[in-house]
Amino acid sequence: MAYKLNEKLKKFTNYEVTDGEYRIRLDANESFIDPGIGLHNRIIDALSKVPLNRYPDDSCKELRKAFGTYYGVDPALVVAGNGSDELISLLIGSFMKKDEKIVTLTPDFSMYKVFADIFERECIEILKDEDLSISTDYLLEELKRINPQAIIFSNPSSPTGLVKKRSEIVKILENTDALVIVDEAYMDFSTESVLDLVEEFDNLIVLKTSSKALGCAAIRLGFAVSSREIVKVLNALRPPYNLNSVTQAIGCAIFSEPEFIKESVSRIIESRNYLYQGIKSLVNSKIEKIYESETNYIYIKTKFAKHIYEELCKRSILIRKFDNSLRITAGTISENDEVIKSVKEILDSLN
Repeated sequence: MAYKLNEKLKKFTNYEVTDGEYRIRLDANESFIDPGIGLHNRIIDALSKVPLNRYPDDSCKELRKAFGTYYGVDPALVVAGNGSDELISLLIGSFMKKDEKIVTLTPDFSMYKVFADIFERECIEILKDEDLSISTDYLLEELKRINPQAIIFSNPSSPTGLVKKRSEIVKILENTDALVIVDEAYMDFSTESVLDLVEEFDNLIVLKTSSKALGCAAIRLGFAVSSREIVKVLNALRPPYNLNSVTQAIGCAIFSEPEFIKESVSRIIESRNYLYQGIKSLVNSKIEKIYESETNYIYIKTKFAKHIYEELCKRSILIRKFDNSLRITAGTISENDEVIKSVKEILDSLN
């Protein structure tokens, strides 16, 4: 008899990742600054000391210490993961029980809902307003009505780059018993972090990544920061040796160079502002809105999204397309200039 996949498995599709070679890739919110070049000698030295025949440090002691020193948090409150995705999967799949409800916002990072579906958790999506923001008071009303066990959302928000003020996150924490998981993947480009509040609120988990500001998308390194009680449980639930020695070594090397990180963040923000102003100068009837972002990308609302995306692809420029919007990662100044010039030419051709 032939094995048959169950109906749940048949509905899943791969996360959308565009293959192919492009001259300019500004689709994945990666940093245009490669620490492998800027910190080459330090990284090579760190890697040369990795004993490849031995299992990694299961506790990631030195990495957590380096992270804690950079962000000013107690390393005992930090769990390192194989990218933020592993930690999100762990929180939804293992931390929550099967009959518990989780709330997400929409639109937001699509993997929140995907993991909820994979682990058969009831996921309730709260729709953002037409301008893609969401009122904290409305959100609290919905949480009271739904009574979920957890809520997860990005701040600054994917895909718009809008940020919810720290005071608003505190208001949510103070007015719900639900676990509040704040994904601060882009918070290095903003100033509204609640990372320092993890000991004050026992229902707060903050996620961090090394893929954006740190420029380390290749090593798949993420962190969860929370109370001692929650961290103890997460460590009990995660797989042993979940983070390889190479990633740990590179992570330690990067965090030991705080000035490099700060300079990189400053350069990325400068690039984002340059790209924002360049595209903003093109806003007309064909571009409905460009959002003021506190991330490393800009978000554009336009009914011509598909046409602009396809024309840029023809020029070997890759960005990210949504239904009626575009997201463009900040690149080098020359890359930004080419994108701005190309978008202008594409818009002019529509006249």
